[in-house]
Amino acid sequence: MKNYNFKISRTSFYSIILLPLFFIYAYLLIFPYVEGDQYYYRIFYSKLADVKFFDVMPLALKQVASVEPVSIYILWIGAQLGFDKDIYISLLNVILLLGLFLFCRRNNVGIVPMFLLLTNYYVIVLMTGAERLKIAYLIIFWATLYSSNKGRALTGLSGFAHLQNFLLFPSLMLAHYTTSIRRLLKTAKFKKELMTVSLIMIALATFVFLIFSDAVIRKVLASIDASDSSFQILNLLLLSFVAFFATKNRWRIVLILLPMYPAVAILGGQRVNMIAVTLVLYFLIKEKALNHPFVLALLLYFSLKSIGFIQNIYLYGSGFG
Repeated sequence: MKNYNFKISRTSFYSIILLPLFFIYAYLLIFPYVEGDQYYYRIFYSKLADVKFFDVMPLALKQVASVEPVSIYILWIGAQLGFDKDIYISLLNVILLLGLFLFCRRNNVGIVPMFLLLTNYYVIVLMTGAERLKIAYLIIFWATLYSSNKGRALTGLSGFAHLQNFLLFPSLMLAHYTTSIRRLLKTAKFKKELMTVSLIMIALATFVFLIFSDAVIRKVLASIDASDSSFQILNLLLLSFVAFFATKNRWRIVLILLPMYPAVAILGGQRVNMIAVTLVLYFLIKEKALNHPFVLALLLYFSLKSIGFIQNIYLYGSGFG
């Protein structure tokens, strides 16, 4: 009779233990969140249960001003399956947190910075008030687990879950061609691959704008009206300072953050800074640089900032008070 020895990796073991904890964590944050954008999303989700496939996007545009099909149809699937919204969103949050955890494990992030990441202000916002952006980041977190074309495809798909994620693309392209861009500036020699990718990016940006032009213009105008550009640029400068001294590749960090400055100046708001923080933390994690004192201080700040946000959820039904 054969003896079968079943072995389970440490990461898989930890994941199994964390899954119910992630669900409790997510549910405790989402069920009291009933005001702000969630008020409208709860109404929208209830209506999705009775909507046919081709009527989903017109309803989304009317109810929550959304044109991003990926996130909307993921919500539609949950409603069609009869899931309670809080349960379904909590399950999506579990997938979000698990993707972040697995990415951290793969890159040997320590317990302390990993805990600070899982309690990060922006992660809490994703779990609660930012419905479509949550799904976009869920896809991004899982995309980081692949280095092949599958990862690139998932990254591209995330932009169709929330248009904001398209802001990642110029920085990711600049990061990939860091050496080629340095060479271009020093010798004026342009690598053909860089030119091809640049043209593809321009074509993609044009394509996305033509499809979503009305939504993009509305969001830009709304962001300009509500923005405090000077304050947001100050935050971006502070992030740049931390990243510059923590990174092993300062030229790459400069290129990554370069597109964020005009974006903040034009759009303002926290969302552009959220993209900037995402980019910086991703590359610092890849460099195994999260234990730098400046980075730990930044992570601690964002975790402490989440306390007030959570308190607002329980006091006012919305993290933003």
